[in-house]
Amino acid sequence: MHPMGKFNINEEISYYRKYSTPVSGEELRSLETDLKLWVPDLPDLFFHKRILDIGAGRAPMGILIANKYNPEMVVSLELSWMRIHSSVRWMSKLNSLALVCGDVFHLPYEDGTFDLVIANSVLHHLPNLSEVTREISRVLNPGGMYIGREPNFNNPIIRWVVFPPISSLAFYHIHHSPNEYPLRAEEIIDAFTAANCKCKMHYFWRRLPGLRHNILSAAISVRANRIV
Repeated sequence: MHPMGKFNINEEISYYRKYSTPVSGEELRSLETDLKLWVPDLPDLFFHKRILDIGAGRAPMGILIANKYNPEMVVSLELSWMRIHSSVRWMSKLNSLALVCGDVFHLPYEDGTFDLVIANSVLHHLPNLSEVTREISRVLNPGGMYIGREPNFNNPIIRWVVFPPISSLAFYHIHHSPNEYPLRAEEIIDAFTAANCKCKMHYFWRRLPGLRHNILSAAISVRANRIV
């Protein structure tokens, strides 16, 4: 559980205000390399799909998918208007891309709108996760899929680096947002299961691609299918 228990919108927007520069080509190339580690069936998974990119930030994921993988449409949804607005110029180049300022706790879409929901390191920023997974399940069509990347906080090193003990704080500059918390794989599975989804975890580490251990790996590919 998140220690605060409730998502703080104002603190989240304030924290990310400084991260509003336009998406660069180098950033897109790095993201594409990373996707190969945690997105199954790349690039076929995105082909002609209706995709919702949640917690999109400056929308690098949506831009990459629209530019490279031929979706029917991809909507990048982000809470901070300043961040999502930094990528408006891409919309004139990519007909399948839409940028939306919105809230993942109340997704502004009809039931069954999307084939796929994707998120890159987003869930561990969201207390009351079961509210979010219910919304994800609602906007997915039956059989639709959520695919996401999360830090593996079951790895004590990852947990310590992101959330150092109090005794170590003097040596570190904390790099996490006010809403971020060490969300464990088991909590993610429970939240998606309660939302009528079948959830599986696939563990990986970008620096050690062959390492797929549930404790030693640095990251998780979360895959949840809405049950028909």
